[in-house]
Amino acid sequence: MNVPRGSVRSCWILGILLAAWTVPTHAAINENQALVVYNSASTDATALLADYLAAHPGIPTANLVDLNDASLLVADISYADFVSKIRNPIRDYLSAPGAPQPEDIVAIALLRPIPHRVLDTDNSAAGDNASAMQADLVAGDATAACVDSELALLWQNLDAGEAGGQMDSLSDNVIDNPYHTSIVGIDTFSRANITSAKTFANAGNAAWLISGSGATQLTPGDIYLVCRVDGTTLADASAIIDRAADNRVNRKNVRALFDEFDVSTGADYDDDPLFGGTDPFLAGDDYEETTAELQAAGWDVRYDGTADFIDSTEETATLIAYASYGENHDAGGHGDDPPGSGSYINGFNFSDGAIFNTIESFNGRAFNGLGTRAGQEQVADFITAGGTYAVGNVFEPFTFSVADNEFLVGNLLLHGQTFAEAAYASMPVLSWQQVAVGDPLGRVWLLGDVDGDGDIDTGDVGPFTECLNGPDLTMIPFGCPQDAYSRADIDQDGDVDLADYAMLQCLAGM
Repeated sequence: MNVPRGSVRSCWILGILLAAWTVPTHAAINENQALVVYNSASTDATALLADYLAAHPGIPTANLVDLNDASLLVADISYADFVSKIRNPIRDYLSAPGAPQPEDIVAIALLRPIPHRVLDTDNSAAGDNASAMQADLVAGDATAACVDSELALLWQNLDAGEAGGQMDSLSDNVIDNPYHTSIVGIDTFSRANITSAKTFANAGNAAWLISGSGATQLTPGDIYLVCRVDGTTLADASAIIDRAADNRVNRKNVRALFDEFDVSTGADYDDDPLFGGTDPFLAGDDYEETTAELQAAGWDVRYDGTADFIDSTEETATLIAYASYGENHDAGGHGDDPPGSGSYINGFNFSDGAIFNTIESFNGRAFNGLGTRAGQEQVADFITAGGTYAVGNVFEPFTFSVADNEFLVGNLLLHGQTFAEAAYASMPVLSWQQVAVGDPLGRVWLLGDVDGDGDIDTGDVGPFTECLNGPDLTMIPFGCPQDAYSRADIDQDGDVDLADYAMLQCLAGM
């Protein structure tokens, strides 16, 4: 069954949709709340640091952590080396007198190159082998993880007690993510107890669920939103900084694509639970629900739940979001095999700010010199093709843990969140395989969303008038921020005039 592409037939219809759609507003993560971690043993890292600071001049020098370790110029790292060479140095830096203190930091940006995979403590090859990972998961002894996901719980001694036994440490299997499915900003949660040890409950020797109370209960304010600025090359990594800094999206000119296999013949992968019945990690029928939410807000969405794999010859529109089963589209005979081998992303057109999330086990593998596995498409290839934001998997994650588009795409396009917030709201679990690639402070800016709160409504009129200059006048009025001016110039002709106001009225349903 194909769901028709969303369309907007008149300003009146769009106005009704926007009036019915309300979103919470919040302050973005501030530059002084970002910690930047890099490794000056690589010249690429120092070059990328310069690019990142040029995009974010408000990041204090005190918020820069240099690991300066040539042994970290690798993709994979043992758990012991992760603790001694990455986790503890960051802890020590934040524990030192002066700013920043642990509670001051919300997001951590890892700049290329930094290892992205922590090897399993018992079987270093387990993460790349689905059968071995399944055996470890069932045994309650899967310790392979993404470096970034481990750092999200920086102050928890996850490896304490690990001796190869069943759930003998918090590094075994997965930890429930308290921020999963949230649509409110991370700034609404207290960070006062971030360094306190937390209490977790063993759920069926398969997962650690949130327990405890007060300071011992894990809340969204107790995690760091760790993202990496990375790519196949230094140029690719620099490009995603530029795309995140300067994207002004006209939703009339872009489309979101959500492509499943034939859901009439096979169980969806996008709502696959770990436990039967009520599952703490299940967020719903993801592709269908995300489609409905975006269409209700006036976005153009193409959803396909047939055997056909939508390749770049079938979809030529400029994409703001891409999600599919990727090389798993033909799993169980429920769909076509994508063209090529881990190269189907080639040929699609992506706008700045474009988002990628596919259900492929190893789509976040190919960084730091590693290649693909099982012929799967890669986040790195999406970045090379013009993408900006992505969530992938560095090791076999299993379908229960894949990121939810409803909160990754939805929070970026509908709720005005930063990429870091949207990425972590989309992840069901922590201390696992998910990697968020993109500028953690980046957002998707909508033309007409002058106040930057994620929607276009009457609240944008006041900021618009502050940016109003007149036809062919390009000097930004005093009191109008540069980014607000860019979003007020809806027709993108360089000025902000009554022609733009007429378009704002249409978009806001006034």
